Amino acid sequence: MTPDAVRAAPRGRLGAAAAYVSARARLFAYAAFALLVFVIALLRTLPHDLIARRALEVALAAAPVEVAFRSVAFAFPNGYRFADVRVSPVRGGEALASLSELTVRMPLTAIVTFDFRQAAFAGRAYGGDFDGKVRLAGARVVGALDARSVSLEPALAPLVPPPGRLAGVADLSLRLSGDGRTTQSAEGEIELSARDVALDQVSVRGFRLPDLALGTVAGSAQIFGARLQLKELRAAGNDLTFAATGDVLLREPVVQSVLNLRLTIDVPPDAQPALRVATALLPKRAAGETPSYTLKGTIGTPVLR
Repeated sequence: MTPDAVRAAPRGRLGAAAAYVSARARLFAYAAFALLVFVIALLRTLPHDLIARRALEVALAAAPVEVAFRSVAFAFPNGYRFADVRVSPVRGGEALASLSELTVRMPLTAIVTFDFRQAAFAGRAYGGDFDGKVRLAGARVVGALDARSVSLEPALAPLVPPPGRLAGVADLSLRLSGDGRTTQSAEGEIELSARDVALDQVSVRGFRLPDLALGTVAGSAQIFGARLQLKELRAAGNDLTFAATGDVLLREPVVQSVLNLRLTIDVPPDAQPALRVATALLPKRAAGETPSYTLKGTIGTPVLR
């Protein structure tokens, strides 16, 4: 055998092996592509509306709220996107929240491990956007929510009888945990900051309040079951400044929540005439005494003392 033939033999065997591997690789690639097309087609044709509704039924079986939505679509590869979502108390009444859009996603690892104890969510509501996460920690549900640039007027419309309006834009941070079944088990913290806050045509117990520009408002509170402890709420505007602390005993509907707040209200001497007239109707305080008051009653029928 000539030297050239000796060298050609190994190259021939290597070439055959390479061709075999290449053919197998192409076959595997075709199979993987066909499987991918099949999975995508399957996901597109599944009854996602029925799947999502059944999942919500299971998740909210013992919860004090119910969730309704206009439509749902698959959010590839690991979630669902809901449109026009309404969260309402089980016993009826005004909706607690109305969301333009909500997308819920499971971690990709959950698809493999079947560990569905956590999820992330994001969406849009009241002209702003929000995101957060929720997870099961033992027997408790732990969640976090951060909302940005939420319009106060539509969000708080159920609390302000028409034609009154409370305008402004707010950012909200909420950390909450509970058993997922009753509000009595809830614990958490709330932080709020708002800007361009204003009251327009608002009436309290038949008395028309002067239109007010409150400017910036900031507050923080803690939740202990049905009790909300207002750690601090401050407003600073051209018309007045005020501060509030105390407790709110939460009820359903929200307008029936019981108030026990301490207020400090300071109205500048050059305030608008309507505001000075309203200030004269406040409970009298001695000259030089701090203008502090207590707010009792309910959110719907407050009583200032």
